[in-house]
Amino acid sequence: MVILGGEVVDDPLMLAAATTLVAWATTELAHGARSAVSGLTEFLRHRFHHEQAAEQTLELALRHPTADTVQRLAALLEQETLRDPAFDAELRERFAKVQAIVAANQGDVTNTVSGDVSGSVVQARDVHGGISFGGRSVP
Repeated sequence: MVILGGEVVDDPLMLAAATTLVAWATTELAHGARSAVSGLTEFLRHRFHHEQAAEQTLELALRHPTADTVQRLAALLEQETLRDPAFDAELRERFAKVQAIVAANQGDVTNTVSGDVSGSVVQARDVHGGISFGGRSVP
């Protein structure tokens, strides 16, 4: 018998099934975000590869994430974004992609529009029926 959050689980098979399901869901989330996170990480490594102290700050936070190492990385990123608006824009764009993938895997609605857009855009999760933008009706 196992007690979880006040609930008693007597059947070891049910505990194993639930544990496996949660592990698989976590693995799927990680797999979906892996490419975006890898791209962001490589972007940062490339950015800081000529600055030894910055590179060490990044690598330490990635390899040994503690409150202190993450705080140092956040300070480094903030300093760099203030220094270089192009870096700021690129970092924000790449991080938004990571957030979108994570949110999508959690069942949230995530819509992203980027680049030059002309005309109307619809951002929606589930649409049942037609969509109109006002004005003339198109058959």
